[in-house]
Amino acid sequence: MPRGTTFTMNALTPNPDAVDLSEPATIPVKLADHTRYMDAQQTVDRLSDGGFVMSNVTIVWSGLRHIEHVTGRRTVATAARDGLFTGAWFGLIIGFLFGSFADSSTSLVGMVVSYMVVGAITVALFQAFQHWARRGTRDFSTIGQMDAENYEVWVSAPYVDRARQILGEALPVTASDS
Repeated sequence: MPRGTTFTMNALTPNPDAVDLSEPATIPVKLADHTRYMDAQQTVDRLSDGGFVMSNVTIVWSGLRHIEHVTGRRTVATAARDGLFTGAWFGLIIGFLFGSFADSSTSLVGMVVSYMVVGAITVALFQAFQHWARRGTRDFSTIGQMDAENYEVWVSAPYVDRARQILGEALPVTASDS
């Protein structure tokens, strides 16, 4: 990269206020490479437990993919059922929020229950209509998960030796170290 170019490890687009690579001390260095997020997390946890300054650490995900686990068939009835539960929870939260600011003559329980009922019915009808309007283009429910092929732990260049010392292992020097 040319001198004066900025670099940020945790953004999809360049950030002009990020790290200035014209200063050699701010160049990030790859410390560890993992195929499982849990391993990268354990590396960072070990650094944290060793007193390492966490603002000098970045975890980089590469080879991102979104995985959807199909959990079942979705019908207008199941969409309405799911909407009932979602709306009831939303109504419960809103009822407590508004009820805590209501005057003393208003019953908190009555307010919470009425918000739960209105929320449950409203969201159930909305989700049932939304599913019906799709006309069978997505008749299944899923749980989404983000995953990556590789997880790298990077640290600011001046702190690489300290990080390696904390990890207690002689990590190989990579091309980005020089």
